[in-house]
Amino acid sequence: MKAFLFGGAETDIPNRSVGLLEQLIKSALIELHAKSVIHIPFARPYPIPEDKGEWDEGWLKDLLNDTNIEVLDARNPRDIYRASGSAIFISGGPERINLIDTVNKNPQLLQLILNAEYLIGESSGSMALGEYMRISRTDEGVMKAFGVIRNTIIEPHYTERNYKKFLPGDMKKSGMKVGIGIDSATGIIIEARQSPDAWKTIGYGKTYVFTNEP
Repeated sequence: MKAFLFGGAETDIPNRSVGLLEQLIKSALIELHAKSVIHIPFARPYPIPEDKGEWDEGWLKDLLNDTNIEVLDARNPRDIYRASGSAIFISGGPERINLIDTVNKNPQLLQLILNAEYLIGESSGSMALGEYMRISRTDEGVMKAFGVIRNTIIEPHYTERNYKKFLPGDMKKSGMKVGIGIDSATGIIIEARQSPDAWKTIGYGKTYVFTNEP
C-alpha cells in the first residue's frame, strides 16, 4: 500500500491555497500511473452551504481533464462495482462522522479502501486512514477510523490552524503509538500499512511524526 496523506488547504494563505493542494493531488495520481480513481466525497457532501467555489461539484474531474485518468464517484453503486484496482481518493470536509458511517454501511466500498494499493486523502480524508481520528473540528473526542495505517492518529492543517494543540491529547485518548501532523498544502507519503517507520514529505510545509514509546 502506498498512501499520500495531504493536510488540506487554506483559502486565506496564498502559499497554502486550494490550487496548490489540487496540483499536489494531481501530481500524485500521475505519479501512481492511475488509470482510474474513485472519489469518496462523504466528508464534504454536496451542495456545500459554506462553499465559496473552492470545491465545486466535479472539481476532481475538471482537475484531471487533461489526463487519461477516469474519475469514478463513490455515490454511484455502479462506479463502486467498476472501481476494483482504482486508486482511492478520500476528500476532506467537516462531516467526518458522515464519512465514516457512510463507508462502514457499504461493505464493498470499505473493502476497496482496506485493500487498495494506492490511497490519497486530504484533510478529513487523511485522518480517516489512521486507526482513530478526532470527531470534529471542535470536538476533542476521538472515534474509530478505517485503520489502514495502524496504531496511528493524524492531524491535518497542523500549523496553520494550530491543530498541533490537539495531537498529544489525540494520542493519549486513542492509545495510538504514532501521531502525524501535516501542514496545509503539504503531504506525507507512507508505503506501509504498519505504523510508519519511514516517510517522505512533499509540498509547501512540513510534516511531523511523533512516537509514544511503550
